[in-house]
Amino acid sequence: MLFRSAMKAGKNILAEGHAGSGKTKAILLAILQKITEPSEGSPRAIVFCNTDQKAYELHAELEKICRILDLTVDLAHDRGNMLQQRNDIFDGTEIIVGTPKRLYDLYIQNGYNVSKMKLFILDDAVDLFKNGYKMQISRIVESLPKCQHLYFSHTFKDRRIEDFMEEFLPVATHI
Repeated sequence: MLFRSAMKAGKNILAEGHAGSGKTKAILLAILQKITEPSEGSPRAIVFCNTDQKAYELHAELEKICRILDLTVDLAHDRGNMLQQRNDIFDGTEIIVGTPKRLYDLYIQNGYNVSKMKLFILDDAVDLFKNGYKMQISRIVESLPKCQHLYFSHTFKDRRIEDFMEEFLPVATHI
């Protein structure tokens, strides 16, 4: 219940939980609360996943729900054809799910615009930073308009993410 009320209030959220605690379901809920109808142009939610496999899984879950709501969700991962992914996103999407390296590469090639972003989500946040993706994530965060940040992880007790949050997310609700 705390998560839902913090979401509705537009608060930045740090959601901590072990494997199987429902973090993926919380990501789905967050997106569906904020992105309720199709819109032309720029994506309104972006989700960073630590691995191609996690991105595939989350994309598949989102696609099932989004198809019913007539929302588009695109996958941007390291193993796919970057030109095709850029074209898919450029054609219009509400939600992008992907890996940091590919999301960054697409961003610097003007593959998507962040001007209408409502949700910025890090799945397995500490693992993203442990694997050296701070620069890619930071560059995109620096360009975001004011939007809601949701970070999901098994812990937030890691110096790399603490430094990042101090710089980019000084105020957040810890759940």
